[in-house]
Amino acid sequence: MIPLLWLDDARATDVAVTGGKGASLARLAAAGFRVPPAFIITAEAAAPFVVGQQPVPEFDDAVQTALQKLGDVPVSVAVRSSGVDEDGTGRSFAGQHLTLLGVRGLPAVLEAIALCARSVQGEAVAAYRATTGGGSEAAAIAVIVQVMIEPEIAGVAFSIDPVSGDESRVVVEVVEGRGNALVDGTAEADRMVFERETMRVVEESHPNQPVLTLETGRRVAHAVLEAEDLFGQPQDIEFAFARGVLWLLQSRPITASGSATTDGGWMNEFDTPTSDADAWTSANVQEVLPGLLTPLTMTGFQENATTAYTIGYQEIRLLKKHEWPEFVGVFYNRAFLNVGATRLVAERAIGTNGDAVEHRFLGGELKLNSKRPGSARSIADKAISAPFLLKMTLTMKRDIEHCAREAKEWEGRVKNLAYAHISNADLERVLSESMAFAAEAVKVHLRVSGMAGTGYEWVAGLVRPILGDETEGTTPSLFSGMRGVESAQISLDLWDLAQAAKRAGVVERLAEPGFDPKDADLSAEWRTAFTRFMRLHGHRGLNEMEISARSWRVDPAPVLQIVRSYADLAPEQSPAATLDRQERERKRLTKRIERKMNPVQRLGFAYMLKEAQQDVTMRERMKSVIVRAMRLTDYVLPEVQSRLVSHGTIAAKDDIFFITQKEMRASLTAGGMDLRAAVVRRRREYERNRYVILPERFTGRPVPMAPEVHAEGTTQLSGTPVSPGIVTARARVILDPRTDAPIQPGEILVAPVTDAGWTPLFALASGLVVDMGSALSHGSTVAREYGLPAVVNVRGATRLIRSGDLVTIDGAKGTVTVVPADSIPASETSATGTSL
Repeated sequence: MIPLLWLDDARATDVAVTGGKGASLARLAAAGFRVPPAFIITAEAAAPFVVGQQPVPEFDDAVQTALQKLGDVPVSVAVRSSGVDEDGTGRSFAGQHLTLLGVRGLPAVLEAIALCARSVQGEAVAAYRATTGGGSEAAAIAVIVQVMIEPEIAGVAFSIDPVSGDESRVVVEVVEGRGNALVDGTAEADRMVFERETMRVVEESHPNQPVLTLETGRRVAHAVLEAEDLFGQPQDIEFAFARGVLWLLQSRPITASGSATTDGGWMNEFDTPTSDADAWTSANVQEVLPGLLTPLTMTGFQENATTAYTIGYQEIRLLKKHEWPEFVGVFYNRAFLNVGATRLVAERAIGTNGDAVEHRFLGGELKLNSKRPGSARSIADKAISAPFLLKMTLTMKRDIEHCAREAKEWEGRVKNLAYAHISNADLERVLSESMAFAAEAVKVHLRVSGMAGTGYEWVAGLVRPILGDETEGTTPSLFSGMRGVESAQISLDLWDLAQAAKRAGVVERLAEPGFDPKDADLSAEWRTAFTRFMRLHGHRGLNEMEISARSWRVDPAPVLQIVRSYADLAPEQSPAATLDRQERERKRLTKRIERKMNPVQRLGFAYMLKEAQQDVTMRERMKSVIVRAMRLTDYVLPEVQSRLVSHGTIAAKDDIFFITQKEMRASLTAGGMDLRAAVVRRRREYERNRYVILPERFTGRPVPMAPEVHAEGTTQLSGTPVSPGIVTARARVILDPRTDAPIQPGEILVAPVTDAGWTPLFALASGLVVDMGSALSHGSTVAREYGLPAVVNVRGATRLIRSGDLVTIDGAKGTVTVVPADSIPASETSATGTSL
């Protein structure tokens, strides 16, 4: 038996001998592509390793001779698994079989070969094989030993769009250094998309300093198309550039991240089982869990959902004991809310119905005739829940304050734990108990959200006979300028912090690299103000419910950036001055409405408005509480990360975000778990899903959508009016405040979603346009506090509007008029908004 083959051996192209990866490399080399020198341990020679036996006697000598042929000194090699059922059209096994980089010396290479061969037996590999119809038994595997290329840049390329399947698009993604940082999802890539026929760039993204040039991108695009011609089907290649030379490291057929579906999408590991009877929406839930979610966050929220939604609604009799609907679903690493389940509980609550809740919370169509007669069953359901809802209403304020106290008690407890001295079992118990508390807190938040929605709807119903068609655009003003709204308080406290910075003379220092806001050499006034802000709001931040996101207390840089911006604002632009103006306007509007009511109507309106305003304020208060509960992980996770890395469960600390909640807890108590292969697979799935565009509403499984094209000429978009006023100004599209260009005072902020991490930007903006949301979303509530003309639920706004476009918002009508920047005379360059 010959234990190994070189790439130029005719037998190396036989998949049964060298595996899918090895055979494709041999074919690339034979076709004239530059492929790093390599030899392949055949599947037959590697078979003993798979079952724990010793290889043939001549094996070690053959490997040593081959290594010497690769280089005179101990050469650095990559050792890669190559399964015989890998890289086919139905299954790719991407990231599941083992690859080891930078291996040197015969003993290390022999050990790496054994590890790669045994990786075919991993649980994740077996599960994937069974899921994709390959059976559960381990298949044969070969092992590639290949000279390491130390590149300046490296990446991946696709001969068709891997997300949409669009054959007219060629996708190239690049990072500095080795490409494994891109493949495993730990680095953001430079990205170019080319039109196949013309090689014209139709889309590009450079998150940091650009490393991908047009010339380089086109060289790679041509290479992946040539690989497609060679193999006769769309290809996914990995490549590297070293000293200007393009090397191909791998080529495989493009497969979906999971099982293909008939509608053009694909199944992902954590996708929720669903049927065509289920309707889903991203509204509301993606205000809390925006964008791409990691497995640790997805599984944690799904575990919480049972307690928060189902059990919570059963306790107040909006669900029966035998009813267990799926309220929250996950598709393509994104959260969605089940419309049917949400409407079900709304139909059983007194004072509201499914249509009203869908409109206020889920961005659904307004139906003025929604107060329809109920069936006998519906009336009975409302009667059953009524006493429980009344009790909930009477005790809500007490329940919120109890949760707030308990959250701070938990924070003090986990912050001061002596982690070095507690056992794995105790650490797991802390995780489990803190998660259980968080679930209870979410339960209370859902209840007060329901109360706020009902109260808002009642107020709108009371003023509709007076305001008529203006009701939807004007009612939000009755909920502006309110004192004690938690999310708005953040900006008030940031303003105070900015004034402390000015008095302490540290404003210019805030931008210095490595600036420590708690440095003992800084003034006591500044340090006291900063400590106070972090105590009150340090648990908040951008995408604050995503566990992998860094809260302000972990990374205060965003806070310091906003403080610098606030320091330049005039006193009349301060959040406090804005709040005063909004309060005066709210009171004027209230009196105008009351003058058109009779005494009885006036009394009812005054009472209901006060209650509804209080409910909205309590909702914002409870949002802060649940974030504080969820961010207990800031204190606990660092210790868990260190232990799992030391146990070999994960390879790096950030890998923890790509395991599940159950896996994390089990790895502490059971031990011996190796989740590294699963992490690599999930990182790749996460990265592929990054570019998926999904509809806001759908039934069954969502079908990925083609990117929307920036409109040519003046365009009018529409959405939900949430804060009245008319303003015209330049747009600033911000997808991520941490990396995108900062907003300039007076610009209109265009954002995908807004949580607490975004609201400090409101004091700088002249208006707000948001992809998703509703009148009671958190961003809408804060926009009203700041008097920002705002329209939310504007589908695709961040894709249809570009920074620099001239935008007019009518926050009462819900319209957004866009004039492209390239059609505006150069002399009209002011970004300052004009508000009416």
